[in-house]
Formats: sequence, C-alpha cells, structure tokens
Amino acid sequence: MNYRVDDLRALAALHATGSFVRAAERLHITQSALSRRISQLEAVIGGSLVQRTTRRVALTSLGLELIRKTALLLDQLDDAVVEAGRCARGESGRIDVACLTTVAYSLLPPVLDAFRKRYPHVRLHLRDDTGQRVAQAVLAREAEFGIGVLGHPSTELYAEHCVDDPYVIAFRAGHALQKRKRVAWTDLQAWRVVALRSTSANRQQIDEALAAEGIASPWFDEVEHLSSMLGLLRGGVGIGVLPHLALHSGAAVDLLSRPLHSPDIVRRIGLFRRQDTQLSQPAAVLWDMLREHMARYS
Repeated sequence: MNYRVDDLRALAALHATGSFVRAAERLHITQSALSRRISQLEAVIGGSLVQRTTRRVALTSLGLELIRKTALLLDQLDDAVVEAGRCARGESGRIDVACLTTVAYSLLPPVLDAFRKRYPHVRLHLRDDTGQRVAQAVLAREAEFGIGVLGHPSTELYAEHCVDDPYVIAFRAGHALQKRKRVAWTDLQAWRVVALRSTSANRQQIDEALAAEGIASPWFDEVEHLSSMLGLLRGGVGIGVLPHLALHSGAAVDLLSRPLHSPDIVRRIGLFRRQDTQLSQPAAVLWDMLREHMARYS
C-alpha cells in the first residue's frame, strides 16, 4: 500500500480533536487539505474511516482500530526523528573511531578533553588496535573513521597525512646513550634492544628498511605489547626502539630518547575514512581537532 504518514497524522489529529476545524489548526493546514488527506487514506485502505454528520465527527470502527495500532508507532517515529536530529547536532549519540594504540594513549587525551567540552553528551567508542586492524575496521564500517599508518593509496579510503612519526631509541636516564645526540642503527648491536613481536607492523617496517640497507636487525628481547616494552625500559632492563609519539604519554614520562639515523625510518600517521562516507557533525569536528593536534608534532 502506498500511504503517507501525513495522512495518518491527519486521522490522529481528527480523532484527538473531534473537529475538522481544530484538527486543521493543530496541523497548520486548511480544512480542505485535511479532508483531502483523510480521503487519500480511505482510498488506500478501501474503507470509510470517518463518520461525518451535521453535528459531530467520529471515527468508524475501522478508523478507531487503525488509530489504536498506529498511535504508538507515530510517537516512536517522532521520537526517532527527534533523536536523529539530536545526534546530528551533537547533543547525543556515539562516535566509533579506530585508532593506533600508540596514538590512542599518547595524543587522544588532550583532544578528547577539548571535544568533551564542546559535545559533553556524545559518547566515544574507541577501537585501539594495530594499524592493519584499524584500516579493516574503517573499511568494514565498524568505525566512522580511523587514525593510523598511511600505506599505499586505496581507492576505497580518503586519507589525510597529519604527521611523520620517526622511530627512536628509548632508555632510562643514566644510560650511556644519554650522552649522544643521535644514534645510528648499526650502533645498537652493542646493546640488548627490546623489540615488538615480529608480526607487528612497526617491526616489519623497521626490518624491511634495515634489510634494504644491509643492516642486521639489532633485536635481543621481544615483547607482545608496547605497554610491556615501556615497563621493561622504565625498569632499566634494556633499551627499546619505538615510535616517537609513543613517548608522549604518562607511561613514558621518565624515559629519554634519541633519534635513530642511517637510515631514517618514519611512520606516516594520518586520518582516513571510506570514500563513500560523510562524517557526522561531531565526528567531523573530532577529525579536525585530531588533525590540528597532530600537526603540532610535525
């Protein structure tokens, strides 16, 4: 059946007021327009919905049954539209964001603090994960946008490069490397270097870059997560190679670092979303905030 919601609203207003005049006033339309809507609905249904007499207007049993079944649905429809409007304006709702773990705990806190002041009722669902899974979450529409390592251009993703994140050697204060301004990759052979697992994107990028230069990998110990590496480094167990942005967190506040060179290896960090996706207003604001904040580290 091809019916209009406005025609159902006209019947509901007529039932509530018992008058074509008052129902038309409630809907801000003319009486003739109201009559036309009722007639259109009756034509679709194929039966009379309103009893018209010289003294009063009343719904037929068919009209009353239709109102009984649709009144709650119309209220729910109105509520859904109102709630959608509140989400569009950032007065409620949720944003799903996929983000590199290193970026999540180093750069997100100050941005989210500013975002909360602007949109206090918008909830954030953060999927902090590895770079590959961040991209997969965006492609699968599990996240509205992602913050991760930019690889080869994709026809499915729109991306904005925000910052280059170089790898550094990190250690506890008092280590011999503290006297140096820069450290060559070949110099690391003299130390016990903690590495992330071989399946991590960071480790693979470094290993490939070193192999291309004919440099042996300097790894001694290996950990699963960056948080474990930070714990070892803070305990003075060893030194570790990690992205520079990873040091901008409370967990690394007492660690020192030096740039690594020969070769210079960096991660290209950026924001990306599906090409066919338009961000919601709050998500677009968060995107801009993150872009501006990361640009400060360039």
